[in-house]
Amino acid sequence: MNEVVMSGVIRDFDALRYTPAGVPVAEFRLRHASTQQEAGQTRRVALDLPAIAFGVVARRLADAAPGSEVTARGFLALRSQKSAQLVLHANIIEFD
Repeated sequence: MNEVVMSGVIRDFDALRYTPAGVPVAEFRLRHASTQQEAGQTRRVALDLPAIAFGVVARRLADAAPGSEVTARGFLALRSQKSAQLVLHANIIEFD
C-alpha cells in the first residue's frame, strides 16, 4: 500500500508547465507541521515535502496562492530512476 494524506501550506510553487503531450504539471513544496505520538512520547514534526500534480489537480493548484493551506492525497515515488529523493504525487487537493 502506498497512500499518503498530508496537510500543510503550499510553498515554492513553480509556474504551471506542460508535458510534451500537453498535460499540465504543477510542482511545489508542501510545508507540514504537527504534533505526533511516538513510543508514548509527544514529538513535534516539521518538514517540507516536494510534491507534483498533473492534469486537473495541477490547474487547480495554479490558481492557489503560496501560503494556501491544503490537504494533499496521493502516493510517494522517486523523483527519477537516478534519484533517491521522494516526491508526493498529489492526486487530490482539498483547500482548507
